[in-house]
Amino acid sequence: MLVRGATSALGQAAVNVAAERGATVIATTRKPDRAALLRDIGAAHVLIDDGQLAGQVPGLSVSVDAVFDLVGNSVLRDSLRIVRPGGRVCQLGFLGGLEPVAGFNPIADLPTGVQFSFYGSAFVLGTEQFPLADIPLQQMIAKAEAGRYKAKPTRVFRL
Repeated sequence: MLVRGATSALGQAAVNVAAERGATVIATTRKPDRAALLRDIGAAHVLIDDGQLAGQVPGLSVSVDAVFDLVGNSVLRDSLRIVRPGGRVCQLGFLGGLEPVAGFNPIADLPTGVQFSFYGSAFVLGTEQFPLADIPLQQMIAKAEAGRYKAKPTRVFRL
């Protein structure tokens, strides 16, 4: 699983959960000095995201089954090229901005056999279709307390 935008809070959580569940995680960051953090929370590989990860992934000699994309529209086409046929790309964020993907054409831009989905938690979390009670928050907190998830702030903002 490739987590694009892995140094964000949600990205770090995704790396923790996926690694703890046994997935081989490729984490991305734009800043090389954050690579150690990502390895420490479970990433097997760290790539520096220059917007062209599809050219970097083959050098890892791994097949990417899923892309957890928090960067969004600005790298969508590249994310779609990373995943293997039959794999999945799920866009979950817009760290790269909300600009539409210029000229996006599903027939031309979606590789054959690749599944693409979008999960907009801000739009649906807590609704009848996605109730908060279905999220195993207490289990996640217990795993963080036990040290199975490494969950600590990477930056604290003063008020």
